Amino acid sequence: MTRYAARVEYQGTDFHGFQKQPGLPTIQGALESALATFAGNAVGVEGAGRTDAGVHAVGQSVAFEVPGGLDTGKATRGINALLPPGIAVTAMRPVREEFDPRRDAVCREYRYFILNRELPSPLLEDFTYHLARKVDRPMMERACALVPGERDFSAFKAKSEDGSCVRNVFGCELVDSTRDVVCLIIRAGSFLYRMVRIIGGAIVEVGRGRMSMEELSTHLEGGDGPCAVPLPAKGLFLWKVEYPAGCLEFDGGNAN
Repeated sequence: MTRYAARVEYQGTDFHGFQKQPGLPTIQGALESALATFAGNAVGVEGAGRTDAGVHAVGQSVAFEVPGGLDTGKATRGINALLPPGIAVTAMRPVREEFDPRRDAVCREYRYFILNRELPSPLLEDFTYHLARKVDRPMMERACALVPGERDFSAFKAKSEDGSCVRNVFGCELVDSTRDVVCLIIRAGSFLYRMVRIIGGAIVEVGRGRMSMEELSTHLEGGDGPCAVPLPAKGLFLWKVEYPAGCLEFDGGNAN
């Protein structure tokens, strides 16, 4: 068996998340089906992140094994021809047998896009959260600056989350994307379930004046979650997954 890694891009709108579920369209299920048809036998796919229903990805990393070897260029084109609309393999390469796309990852970057203007955009509807009222941008930037660090993010978890809630957030910033669209960028080694969307919801509440900086600071010290309503899934993208040098490289660079 030869092990391969691939970078996958997808629009999550019509899928029930990454993880395979019986009777429902999922990213993992679609990839395994296409790979099985291409390879002529059942193929299991492992992913770096289990994105929720409606969440998109620019740089999801996956791994799989097939008998013998593949011409990665031909395999990429062949698999893409078998995938449903909304999913594409954008890079592929052989990796060591022990490579684990989830456990070997050292950083995951998510980006959340907010359309902040009075009128909606039909073209951006599936990819942004429409925030019709203007918000206090400087306050939101100050709120972002409080988030990085290793701490208990219990206040930013879904109620269904079990286990330790300590996570290390490497960076959190708000940047301009395109006209009227701002982008929240959050980087961490790993995240709790819905953590990015809850952090985004809290930062938006600060921008609306509904949550003070002091309240946000208190939430960042721990406590039961969630402390804010999660932002809708449609504005969230798994942007890239990073690995140690030499672990996984596509086109002469890191995984993304």
